[in-house]
Amino acid sequence: MKRLILQHYTGALGELERLSVENIRKFAAAFGAEHRFIEGNVFSETLSAPMQKLVMLDERFDDYDVVVMMDADMFVRKGLTEDLFAQDGIGVSGAFQRRLKWAYIRKMKGLVHWRYPYWNGSLWKLDRWHRQTFRSKLPLVDLQKYSQGRLEDEGVMHQLARHSGFTGGILPGGDRWAMSSWSEEIETSALIHIRPNIVRKGAKRPKIETLRAFVERGLIEV
Repeated sequence: MKRLILQHYTGALGELERLSVENIRKFAAAFGAEHRFIEGNVFSETLSAPMQKLVMLDERFDDYDVVVMMDADMFVRKGLTEDLFAQDGIGVSGAFQRRLKWAYIRKMKGLVHWRYPYWNGSLWKLDRWHRQTFRSKLPLVDLQKYSQGRLEDEGVMHQLARHSGFTGGILPGGDRWAMSSWSEEIETSALIHIRPNIVRKGAKRPKIETLRAFVERGLIEV
């Protein structure tokens, strides 16, 4: 199986982003995957930075059986032996993401539908069939409308699932494959998404400080 992990970032890489790219590069190599870091407006010059992650649907990657896209603030939990590529599903949709979905259904009429999955945007894992199917539905989605709001790539992927009639694709384990660093269950994570919040609704700090704290706790190795 030919596997690829992509990471995207727009702007100058900081210390945290550089460490994330190296961490995920090692993770990819450990599971027989290629790794590629891409930056800038690789999907569309007119869309926001998060929307550029939709480049993973591009035909240039059609030779790969599975393509993963991750944010550049994702890290592997130290000691992880499970293979992401062996997991069934496209993205993460734990309890927090489900609450977010229903909030958006109420606040953003017509942009989010209750029947279809609403995945976390920090990680996507798509096989060739899903990438090609979703790509064929891109003309049906008003990308500018999503680029200008809070939904961005998460909203577009949701709509591509809707137009494809696809209702599954949730990775197992709640949010453990993209667990926010403020989670009280962080010890059970597989991949950690470094967030600015120290706790979910609490004070914020630079993400690099959270990363250093996790390194000291032995949860992440850099």
